[in-house]
Amino acid sequence: MGFNFVVQDSAIAIAAADLNPAMLNLDILRYSGVVPADWELSRAPVYTPRAAQIFFENGINIVAEGNQVVIVEPLEGDLDLQAPRLAQQYVRAFPKLQYQGFTTNLRGYLPTDYPAGRYVCDTWLAPGPWQEGCARAALNLIYKGDRAPLQLALTEAMLQTKQGETIPIVLFGGRYGYAVQSENVEENCDYLTSCFGHIREDVEHYTNTVNQKFIQPSLRLMREAQPQRVLSTVS
Repeated sequence: MGFNFVVQDSAIAIAAADLNPAMLNLDILRYSGVVPADWELSRAPVYTPRAAQIFFENGINIVAEGNQVVIVEPLEGDLDLQAPRLAQQYVRAFPKLQYQGFTTNLRGYLPTDYPAGRYVCDTWLAPGPWQEGCARAALNLIYKGDRAPLQLALTEAMLQTKQGETIPIVLFGGRYGYAVQSENVEENCDYLTSCFGHIREDVEHYTNTVNQKFIQPSLRLMREAQPQRVLSTVS
């Protein structure tokens, strides 16, 4: 496995004060044009009094629970997103809901060859006495965006590959939040559908931020450190 940053998945969570999970019904989604009629299910939908979940063959899941409906889309590096269009269609299909806003949540990871829990400390944090006995470090940062700030969380974890191998990774969790500003439901629908149209740009902002501020600098540090490791080995 190469040591490259991979955007794993996205989740668009739409919040509405009067949303009812029972509204998430496969027939309704198809008849209203939220999902294409030819999309096949990967397994039977799950319906309970408090939640509903629908699974499609292409990997997209739609979940309704509480006052939120969440559209989850696997990416694995492919940024040709379908979820924003589904979100637009959902809001257009249910224009009378009291929408509050939405968040776009992104998950990506960087495989490493470091001991578990050491990459963040050894790569992006200054050495010092505070590191003694530190088993693991996490970072929470906020970056300016064109339309909404990026909340970025860095943590370390273990990933099980398809080959059954377990490798250490750094997780990069990104979040963009948009809240409606009007009490007029039509204006809120227009605002949300417009914001959904910019999700691709937010995803690009997220990937550029991670690559430019973390991945590329850390690779340069590794290349600079390599000759020193060779010299120390020879001596």
